[in-house]
Amino acid sequence: MRPESRTCHGQRGVGLLEALIALLIFSFGLLGLASLYSSIAPSPFVNQTVLSLQAQADSLMSTLASNPAALPALNVSSVNSTSSMPTWLQGWFTQAQTEIPGLTVSITPGPDALGNACSSQSCGISVKLAWTQGSLQRSQVFNGQIGIH
Repeated sequence: MRPESRTCHGQRGVGLLEALIALLIFSFGLLGLASLYSSIAPSPFVNQTVLSLQAQADSLMSTLASNPAALPALNVSSVNSTSSMPTWLQGWFTQAQTEIPGLTVSITPGPDALGNACSSQSCGISVKLAWTQGSLQRSQVFNGQIGIH
């Protein structure tokens, strides 16, 4: 027997082993990509909620401006049910909760832009909208001025 034929028989299966190792490395790469995708995939939904939140805050500011006489006495703290909201804001709150489930609202009147106390003529408003997204509690604060002093 020739010596070169024995060498061929000793290397049998090495190509298969190399292919299996390459497949294992490729699988780890795919698992890494899947993990990265799963952490990025919810981002569009987060952005959509923030856009809806901005629209709801604008709508709330308009609703508040429609009843300036009620602003000085208004103090809504962490309201998450329609029945706890002042009657004239219940319609807004019901509609907002359909777009952002689990919404909690805090509305605090404060001094106007010139530092004068809140009145039916002019009032600074701070609105905090909070919601739960996945396992995270998120919130956004909006500040506005209603009326002219």
